[in-house]
Amino acid sequence: MIRSVGHVGPLKVVGLVLWQLKYNLLAILIVAAILVPIPDRIQMDNSVAGLSVLGIASSIFIGFRNTTAYNRWWEARTLWGAVINDSRAWHNDLTAVDTGTVVMAGFLDRMRRRQVRYAWQLAAELRGVAPPPGVVELTEEDPPDATATDLLNVQGREVQRLLADGHIDFQARVMLMSVNTALTTSQGGLERIRNQPIPAHYDIFIRAMTWLFAIVAFNRFDANQQAVSVGLGLLLMLAFIMAERLGYYFEQPMNNSIFDLPMYRFCATITGNLLGRRHPMAAPRESDKATIWM
Repeated sequence: MIRSVGHVGPLKVVGLVLWQLKYNLLAILIVAAILVPIPDRIQMDNSVAGLSVLGIASSIFIGFRNTTAYNRWWEARTLWGAVINDSRAWHNDLTAVDTGTVVMAGFLDRMRRRQVRYAWQLAAELRGVAPPPGVVELTEEDPPDATATDLLNVQGREVQRLLADGHIDFQARVMLMSVNTALTTSQGGLERIRNQPIPAHYDIFIRAMTWLFAIVAFNRFDANQQAVSVGLGLLLMLAFIMAERLGYYFEQPMNNSIFDLPMYRFCATITGNLLGRRHPMAAPRESDKATIWM
């Protein structure tokens, strides 16, 4: 996640975004360099006819895309908020069923550590990367290649054992498993957002329409080949293409890029809540003044 921090924060944000769009910016300059030498008569004939219609259509489709992108981003943020809240509820429920025995203490400690590992594992899977160092070691009792789904399933088996051994009653089992089920639901929602982006054909259509309008609009501004008009045409191209591309990046909030939600920061919060703020993995990976949070 990109953040604006300090007096030069906005400049850093702009720099990072422009760097992500470097190939698009290069394409804009190439297109402009090709179009500028074209004779004015040809430019006017090719640009005036459909400029207004293309502008309206492009604005509608870009607006729709950005609205959809924000909804996907906000849903992902809401689901991660649910994961954090359910992890706290899991911690509270384990505290409530604690009988104070040595055996029970071992169960509860293991289940808290596994919940923390689950959060880190889920974040890594959503990004398509290996878990950060120290995650697997949180529960050495579990297989090192256990997935997030596997870890939730092991938690369910632990609850079953607690009931079978007489450490908890049926009502406590229902209470614990309701949290486990809520986590499963949130995980499913996050995976849906991650695995089902905007359809490729629709993405290509919006991008092609945006570029078509940008080229025709630049042609119109470049009709008299004055420096000011060329500059305005470049700005218009940049504005529309940036708006379309930012929507593209925004609709992928868990893609292991600087536009991601700060999922590892969420996991650090969960670690601190369940294992204590002094735990090594409870410390945020980036400082509060960092421009990028991952």
